[in-house]
Amino acid sequence: MLFEPYGTSLLGSGSTPYGFNVIWSATGFAVGKKSINRVLDNVASLAIDVYSCENLATNCGRCLTLDADKYDCGWCSLDSKCARPHQCSNRQIPENWLNASQLCPNPVIEDFKPKKGSIFGGTRVTINGINLGRHVSDVEKAVQIANVPCEVVEYVPSQKIVCVTGKSPIKGSNERGVVAVTLRHDSLKFFAHSTEHFSYVQPVVSSMKPVKGPRSGGTDVTLTGVDLDTGAEVTVRFGQIGCKILERASGWLRCRMGASGEGGQFPLHIAFDGQLQNLPIPIYFEFTSDPSVQSISPNKTIPSGGITVDVYGQGFTLLQRPRMVFTGLGDEKSYGPACSIEDDQMMKCATPTAPGKDSDRGSQERITEYAFDFDGAELYRSRIKVMPSPTFETLSEPRFVRPGEDFLTLNGNHLNLAASERDIDVKVGGEPCPLTALANKVLTCQPPVKKPRGAGKLNPEIVVTVGNASFSIGEVSYDSPGLSSSLFFIIMFFIIFMIALIICLIVLYRRKSNTHQRQMKYLKTQMDTIEMKVATECKEAFAELQTSLNQYTADLPLGTPTAPFLEYKDYCARVLFPNAGKNHAVLKNLEVDTHKAEAIEAGLREFHKLLMNKTFLLTMVRTMEANKYFVGKDRVYVGSLLMVVLQEKMGYCTEMLKQLLRELIEKTVEKKFQPKILFRRSESIAERMLAAWFTFLLHDHLKTYDAGKKLYELFWGIKQQMEKGPQDALTLEARYSLSEEKLLRATFEYKELMVFVSASDSVYSSTQDIPVRVLDCDTITQVKEKCLDAKYRGYRFADRPAPGDMELEWKTGMNGKMALQDIDSSSRVEGGNWKRLNTLAHYNVPNNAILTLTSKSNSLYNLSILSDRSEKSSVSMKTPGVGSPKPWGAPPSVIADHASSSADTDNGFKLYHLVKPTEHGPTDSQEKMVTEIYLTRLLMMKGTLAKFITSLLESIFSSSTVPPCIKYMFDFMDEQAREHGINDPEVVHAWKSNALPLRFWVNLIKNPHFLFDIQKPTKIEGCLSVVAQTLMDACSTQDHQLTKDSPSSKLLFAKDMYQYRDLVDSYYTEISMTPRIDDATMGANLSAESRQHNGEFHVFSALNELYKYLDQYKESIIDALESNEHAQASRLPGRLQDLLALMESDYYRATDYESSTLGLGYNSNSRLMPRDRL
Repeated sequence: MLFEPYGTSLLGSGSTPYGFNVIWSATGFAVGKKSINRVLDNVASLAIDVYSCENLATNCGRCLTLDADKYDCGWCSLDSKCARPHQCSNRQIPENWLNASQLCPNPVIEDFKPKKGSIFGGTRVTINGINLGRHVSDVEKAVQIANVPCEVVEYVPSQKIVCVTGKSPIKGSNERGVVAVTLRHDSLKFFAHSTEHFSYVQPVVSSMKPVKGPRSGGTDVTLTGVDLDTGAEVTVRFGQIGCKILERASGWLRCRMGASGEGGQFPLHIAFDGQLQNLPIPIYFEFTSDPSVQSISPNKTIPSGGITVDVYGQGFTLLQRPRMVFTGLGDEKSYGPACSIEDDQMMKCATPTAPGKDSDRGSQERITEYAFDFDGAELYRSRIKVMPSPTFETLSEPRFVRPGEDFLTLNGNHLNLAASERDIDVKVGGEPCPLTALANKVLTCQPPVKKPRGAGKLNPEIVVTVGNASFSIGEVSYDSPGLSSSLFFIIMFFIIFMIALIICLIVLYRRKSNTHQRQMKYLKTQMDTIEMKVATECKEAFAELQTSLNQYTADLPLGTPTAPFLEYKDYCARVLFPNAGKNHAVLKNLEVDTHKAEAIEAGLREFHKLLMNKTFLLTMVRTMEANKYFVGKDRVYVGSLLMVVLQEKMGYCTEMLKQLLRELIEKTVEKKFQPKILFRRSESIAERMLAAWFTFLLHDHLKTYDAGKKLYELFWGIKQQMEKGPQDALTLEARYSLSEEKLLRATFEYKELMVFVSASDSVYSSTQDIPVRVLDCDTITQVKEKCLDAKYRGYRFADRPAPGDMELEWKTGMNGKMALQDIDSSSRVEGGNWKRLNTLAHYNVPNNAILTLTSKSNSLYNLSILSDRSEKSSVSMKTPGVGSPKPWGAPPSVIADHASSSADTDNGFKLYHLVKPTEHGPTDSQEKMVTEIYLTRLLMMKGTLAKFITSLLESIFSSSTVPPCIKYMFDFMDEQAREHGINDPEVVHAWKSNALPLRFWVNLIKNPHFLFDIQKPTKIEGCLSVVAQTLMDACSTQDHQLTKDSPSSKLLFAKDMYQYRDLVDSYYTEISMTPRIDDATMGANLSAESRQHNGEFHVFSALNELYKYLDQYKESIIDALESNEHAQASRLPGRLQDLLALMESDYYRATDYESSTLGLGYNSNSRLMPRDRL
């Protein structure tokens, strides 16, 4: 008999079937013959199982549960193995041998899961262990979990128990306990418990993300909460849509959303082991429209894939795992990596490998289909070009590069047909080689500066990756190649050349260095000199600043003249006609030809009557201003002439002014102009008339109250203070000034002298000489001016002789005299063709010298003329000479001749006084100094004059004596603002400031000779401009941030500006609070004004000037009158045409409407004066 095993040995499974065969043979029939073996047929395939009990089971439980009909095995406790009975010694002892009918002791629970279950029970708990009984009857009532019975539902003998937990007796809190199996209650040998605890818990879901996803599903939803790993089975649904559990832990659960047929929000339902949980707050998941793809760029790839394409569409932020899919024949698909989502409308995707065989991926362009896998749903099918694969030329030998200088250039084909720079990665020895250029057949990159380490080879390898395709190109060499003989000679020549060049440079440098050292030594000497001068100047400025306030801020000097106010008509003429003054036509009789006198007089009378017609006057003004050629200068002049004509009817004048202002304000509001700039500039007739209106009505106020007096005190104080220091007679720059532009930025040695002017020809009865303080650096003309101021202090300026008409003589002995002049044969001539004006120092005039003023005709000045000169003689200004006054405001002769230009000459010489006009220094030999060190003089001057400036502003904005005209006009402006809905208080504030302080007070401050009989303040106009600017800043409502670069005029008064602005604000406020002046009261005041100054002007002359503009725009005015019903009713067009005809005729013919407004008794000064009567 022969036994052969069918399978493996017994060591593997413990039991192996052996085939059973019977072999028979015949032997011994013949000598020398072999035996013949024959196998009997085993038709039923009978086999014998050979087993090993020890290999069949390794523990008692498994051993006793073996098939007793098949295996004769039992558990030998003494040897702790499964064996046949005869293999166990001492089996007669019951404890040593257990057969299949007995129960194994010492059960062991190795593991159980899950470790948590719902407090409502129903959790399937799987218990794995050893010796867990033989039959299901052994464990039916034997399992308790946390002291709660567990119903067995599945059993694998001795190895596994599956039971369903019951409800926890304690609800609302966790109950923990072990898993216990009790096979028999009579002995602890049949009891087992787990080492770990089982917990009864109540899971809680607190939040979820994301909260929305596409309708096609596939969104991975993460729930967070507590004890989410409870139970053996958990079910998540949103409405009726399931969410497949992917993984979970105690604090989170992740599931994948199914597809929804419709959009909207669906509530979360979660069940643990079939128990639906109540959520503390409802949680919803929103299904939105699926993302859509509009286009991709570029729409091409390469066979190996990996090309980045930009995908454009909508709803990409809903996706979690988008990727690109290529589809081939049948079900063949290839997927790319996950896309990178940039924003909701764009993502970047890498193309997958193109489908097809390798042979199909040749160098031919082809088309393949693609789609997008949006979290498991394939959408948007389209086609993409598959371009030929890029190829590279391999390097036959290492490519040499110079670190940091050379670029690595690689040749190939089809390099940029589909790929761009972002798809290509070049590495040299494992380190990146940044791409610098890419073309179809070549690419260039910048290799690493240092040779990469760890390359494993002598030379670093070049590896190019295009998408998913990788190419090994060759190697790079960082070692320098050998030098050729020609290159060696070139290098040697270059070295020799450089050595020669360096030697030459050293020689030149040495020469230059010596020269430079000499220059530096000279400059150091110069700088030391300048430093000493700066130190001296700063020390003097500090001393002046500390002593000036006590020295100069006292009251004005004794003998300061009373403010010499001009007469009403002269004051008005200078304000209204600043360029003409006393010579203007309105102050003179009108001169015409005798044969035309009567006709012109009648015509002007008719013109006057037309102007007294409201319709005509308003029509004329509107028509003129509507003409684009009627420029600003003409508007100002016409406005002034109208005010002269209407001055004797101030009531009617005010009514017309208010109407014109109404129209101007309405025009500004309608056209949405900037309302704050209204009245700032006289750009209309109404604005000019308003300034003239204030000029007429404030004259008596200026003379009666403090404002006029304070203005004159300020003028006199500035003049006196400036004369205490040097002032250049030509540039008008002075040591003491408020204006930075007119500050004398240089240091001069000067002395103050006391000289005496002979009083023999003076108006004083005393024969004592008059003391005058002068400076030895004063020009002769400046000395004359100071002497004339002292000698004729009590006289009108118009009655004084001009400095240019007088000679200054110095008495040098008993009878000796020396004539002093600005320019004479002794004048000093300097380099550059410059000639300096003579000064007292030039003539060496000592202190206490006696000077004499005589007329240039060598005769004494005729004082009787001064005393007998009448007012009419002052008007006649025909041929000014020695005994007649010069026109008002004329500057001294030298200043008039030389102040206007830097190229003033005297017989070919350029003249200067202290500072040459082209530099800031007295002479070419003196060094220029840092000019900013002189700015402390501005502060000293400001401190000196602060009392006068503050007093002037307080008198201007004093609410104790407000003239009725100011109150009346301010109320009118408030009323107009209310009518036009202007609620911004800054607008009305700006109107009032522009109309009164800016147009009236600033004009008088800058031009005090308009109000006083004084010389035109040319020498102090810089200081007056600073004061005027301070007044304007005080009236402004805007706060300008001051810095070190701000104008010095603003910095000087920065700390005083808040006080000044409070003064202006309270002035406007108090005026608005005073009782309103009614029209009747104001009309009475205006009538009194007209009567007081009746006949001051020559109205015929003003009418004649105004007629010139009427004649220029007559056609437009006639057309406007003809289109006006009121004008037609009053026959104004015909009367105007008769007027024009009358003015052009040579004889007078009486009209139907004789005028009575200018009767024969109207004003003797206004009558025409024919030439034959002059």
